[in-house]
Amino acid sequence: MSLETKPNVARPDDIYEALIAAQAGMNEAESLHFSARLILLLINQIGNDALVKDAIAAAREPAPTPAAGSDRRG
Repeated sequence: MSLETKPNVARPDDIYEALIAAQAGMNEAESLHFSARLILLLINQIGNDALVKDAIAAAREPAPTPAAGSDRRG
């Protein structure tokens, strides 16, 4: 199994909105604790140490810059 780095969910905007809504009303410390718990739950769901380590390495890479004129809301 290799790390999937391209969009892989049917409704990414809905997932983003759920993530933001889940943190509504949290202070910074609470938000960081929430994020850590969520990450650990998702790591457990993946259940593949090598894949998780690949994801950690990929997350440390700079985010790609969108192409000029691109708009994901298109």
